Parts: sequence; structure tokens; C-alpha cells
Amino acid sequence: MKAKSIVLQSILFACIGVVLIYLSFQKVDIDSLLKVLKTGNYVSVVPVFFVSLLVYLSRVKRWQLLFEATGEKLPANFLLASLASGYLVNFVVPRLGEFTRAIVLKKWLSTPMHLSVSTIVFERIVDILSLILILTTAFILEMLQQGSFLNEFTNGVDFLTKNKLIIILMILIAGFIFYLWVKNRKNSISRWSQDFMKVFKELCYMKNKGWFLFHTCVIWLGFYLMTYLWFFLFQESSELSMYEAYLVMVLGVIARTLPIQAGSAGAYHFVVSKALMLLGIGNVIANAIALIIHGFQAVFTILFGTFAYVWLLGKNKINS
Repeated sequence: MKAKSIVLQSILFACIGVVLIYLSFQKVDIDSLLKVLKTGNYVSVVPVFFVSLLVYLSRVKRWQLLFEATGEKLPANFLLASLASGYLVNFVVPRLGEFTRAIVLKKWLSTPMHLSVSTIVFERIVDILSLILILTTAFILEMLQQGSFLNEFTNGVDFLTKNKLIIILMILIAGFIFYLWVKNRKNSISRWSQDFMKVFKELCYMKNKGWFLFHTCVIWLGFYLMTYLWFFLFQESSELSMYEAYLVMVLGVIARTLPIQAGSAGAYHFVVSKALMLLGIGNVIANAIALIIHGFQAVFTILFGTFAYVWLLGKNKINS
């Protein structure tokens, strides 16, 4: 039943992605798009590649710090392979990659599942809080500059309504009740959840907070550069400011959080192309930039993830 639910959810979000891709490119002349793509200055590929690699390495180091906070020291090469494999799985089935990371460490390093899952959940919470912070910063900067970009982009969208707040509160209460119910039961699930919470508390009081925050900043700086550097592909987009690149990056990251296959294909194209057009970039070039940014990261994720998985298989044969 659970498998059917996952399949149906995947099909639903895949359909959403297809619809958004159609909406993004319905007014774009394909011949004009291909001509524009041929005129791009693809020197940006080199720095973007190294920045993408740096983001992976910082994620690995940050993850390693979390394990060290629990008294475990895991090798960086297996953490990198686990991370890359997880991203590859996420590319096909969103969110499943997070469990894949824990399963990889369990299989190759015998790392307890509750330990890996605790670190992954902690990472995700930090990333969500970071996204909220940079989005709030974007709104504050726009208000100080008396801009209207974000207001135009989010026109008609109510982020926090009374009904939404009630739903969020109900979910939190239900989650807390479920946790108490599981905690009071004397079974393996109860013990697993208690171990999970114990590790999570240890992570909250880690000693290397400074390095953890440093790598978190490096990761987000990398996300920014992976947007800004692509602006130099075309003369028209190269005139955009660093602040405008920050706005596009924020919206692009939000689009990528949607559980749509192939790295939020469709959602990312729709959001980024619309953002660029609001900044004065032509329809064709805006869609070309969105296509290239997403396309490069898709290829990088697939190749790196496949290489990591093959490497793991080799290690499995060696250790067997």
C-alpha cells in the first residue's frame, strides 16, 4: 500500500512538472531558443563545476562534523559516495534519497540507521531555517530599497493565512501526540525513536558549531554562485546585478524544494524564467538561462551519483 502511495505521488508530481515545463516554454520559439543557446559564452561552465564540487565537499565535511558530535568518525569518501548516491536517487524519486544515504552507511559502514537519520534530519532543519533566513533577508532588502520585485512575483499568494496557521498548529500537535504514544510503547519502534531523539539532542549541543556554520555558509554561497556565474552566458543577462542574482537564487532554491522528479524540473524552469523576465530579461534568454542552469546541475548530479554508486559496488566486492 505504501509503495502504491509513493508511485501515485511520484506520478502526480511528474505531471505537475510537465505542466510547468509547458507553461514555461509555450510562448518560446524553439528555433530562437536553439540559436540563443549556441551564442552563449560557456566559459562559465568551468567555475560552476568547481563551485558545485565545493558544495558537495562542504556538505560532506558538515555531515562529518555531525557524526563527530555523536562520537563517531566516518571516512569522508564513504560520506561523499553516500551523499552523491542519495542525490541521484532523489533525482528519480524525491525524498527517497535521504533514506538511501542512511542505508548506504548502514550497509558499508554498519552505521546505525537512527544515527544517520538523526544527522540527516538535523541537516534538513538547518537548511530550512537557512532558507527562511535568506528569504526574509531578501524581503527586508527589497523594502529598504523600495523595490517591488518579490511583491510582483508573489502577487496574489498568501503565505500565512489563518487557515494555514491552524493547519500547521494541528500538524505539530498531532506530531507531538504521536511521539508521546510511540515513546510510551515498549517495542523496537519506541527504542528506535528514543535513540533518535537522544542523538538529535547531542547534535543541538555540538562543540564545533563554528565550523558547522562556516560550511553552511559555504554551501549557500555556492548556491548563489551557481546562479550568478551563469548570468555571464549572454550579454543581456550579464548586466544584472549581484543583488538581482541573489533574488533569482532564492526563488530557484524554493522551487527546488518541491518534490518533483529530475531536480524539480518544470518548477525550476517556470520560477527562474519568470523571475528573470520580471528583471527585464527577454523571454527566450530567460528560458535559455533556466534551461542551462538546471541542465548542468542535472548532468552533474547524474554523472557524479553514478560514479559514486559504481565506486560503492567496487568497495562492496572488496569487503565481501
